[in-house]
Amino acid sequence: MKNKRQKEFLRICRFLVNIGKIDIRQLLNAGCVRFWSWMLIFCFFFSCLSCAVNPVTQKRELMLLSRSEEIALGQRTDAEITSTYGLYLDSRLNQYISDLGKKIAAVSHQPDLDFKFKVLDSPVVNAFAVPGGYIYLTRGILAYLNDEAELAGVIGHEIGHVTARHSAQLYSKAQVAQIGLTLGATLSRTFQKFAGLAEAGLTIMFLSFSREHERQADDLGVLYASRAGYDGSRMANMFVTLQRLNPASGRDGLPSWLSTHPDPPDRIEAIKRAAADWQASNPDVKLAINREEYLSHLDGLTFGEDPRQGYLADQVFYHPLLAFEFPVPAGWKVKNTASRVQLVSPQQDAAMVLTFTAERTPEEAAQAFINKNRVMVISMDRQTINGLQTSRLQFTLKTEEAELTGLAHFIQKNDRVFMFLGYTESAKFSQYARVLSDTPGGFKPLTDRARINITPEKIKIIKVARTDALGNILKGYGYDESRQKQLAIMNGLELTDRVQAGTILKTISK
Repeated sequence: MKNKRQKEFLRICRFLVNIGKIDIRQLLNAGCVRFWSWMLIFCFFFSCLSCAVNPVTQKRELMLLSRSEEIALGQRTDAEITSTYGLYLDSRLNQYISDLGKKIAAVSHQPDLDFKFKVLDSPVVNAFAVPGGYIYLTRGILAYLNDEAELAGVIGHEIGHVTARHSAQLYSKAQVAQIGLTLGATLSRTFQKFAGLAEAGLTIMFLSFSREHERQADDLGVLYASRAGYDGSRMANMFVTLQRLNPASGRDGLPSWLSTHPDPPDRIEAIKRAAADWQASNPDVKLAINREEYLSHLDGLTFGEDPRQGYLADQVFYHPLLAFEFPVPAGWKVKNTASRVQLVSPQQDAAMVLTFTAERTPEEAAQAFINKNRVMVISMDRQTINGLQTSRLQFTLKTEEAELTGLAHFIQKNDRVFMFLGYTESAKFSQYARVLSDTPGGFKPLTDRARINITPEKIKIIKVARTDALGNILKGYGYDESRQKQLAIMNGLELTDRVQAGTILKTISK
């Protein structure tokens, strides 16, 4: 019954949002009883819709997601996030993050919520949360943290977004206002939908929190980290690092912290004040930093882009782990994730997507594609592409915005079937037909050992042998000026800082 009321409530909200397109004065002058009827119905359903008590503020607020619905949304979103960006496969590191996260969650405002903590295999510097208690940290942000207390603050901050139900609030407001939730991809909504890039759950993480949300999450991060026995003021160091780093989004499309977490004014000082206030109220509590414990878990961590997951070189995309390659048209942008490779034309009016299918043969995959997307088949045939059995499909598809024409190649490679999908508006298909055919036509097994055996950079933990300025120490390891500056930021230091013998530092090596 509640769900029916919520659906009706949303329908009325959307009507009222769109009513601005009508001249309301004309309705009133015409004595439009229907308009006032809608208003009364709206008020009735608004009053009937149950409000939720915020676990942090203890205030009642409009919430279109029940707790069970919030958890279900989190589960769906988690499946999309882990599939799209991939998990970092280091059992020791993952267990360490999970144990620490659960320790902090236990002192939060929702200790009974089954929080999940995961490390994403992305070089982008970010951490984020989705409804239902799913907390994600990228290996990129782990590389720039310098002690366990910093990590505790970041995790506490993200737990705060969950306990204060910030994402659920944004989701509810977006639904009421009928805001179109999109990934902010480079193509129009038509292309996003057809490419499978606008999954409803995944959009939650791209909603930018307000400064008020960030202030509250900062306060909660300090509170939770302190309650768990860590120096809450250390969280401020991470924001100092972010200001120096100014990280951008990566090739995988994952946004950076700065694009999803607006920076409130005086954030660093506010965090320090909150931590000092808590410590003053709890003078007998011993607070940990645990720098060496944290750094020991970073030794061997993959740093930066991992070429084994795919990389572009000389206008060819190579994937060492899956052992394939294909040519990339000049000027086309490549976005590579764990689940797909997307290519976008320079004019952003055509796209290609390479991904897996669930079917066992090219023919089964082609038929499943036709059935699922209800496309109109222009032609379909069987080919051999570089020794690989392929089903080739040309089709049209009418969407809300335009008619698309595309080519889909379903390519059998060992026990996998890849779908190489290319499409554009029908009016422009002749302009792109050749590139949409030649690019998947160049898909072939990767056999060049030099391309296959490429390795990523990794973090290496060292102990300083002598007391000296950081710049001199790093110079002694053969790092150039650019890498010295990067390592200084990674270690939360300046190149002119004097480092004592025996100090543990992060370095980068092959």
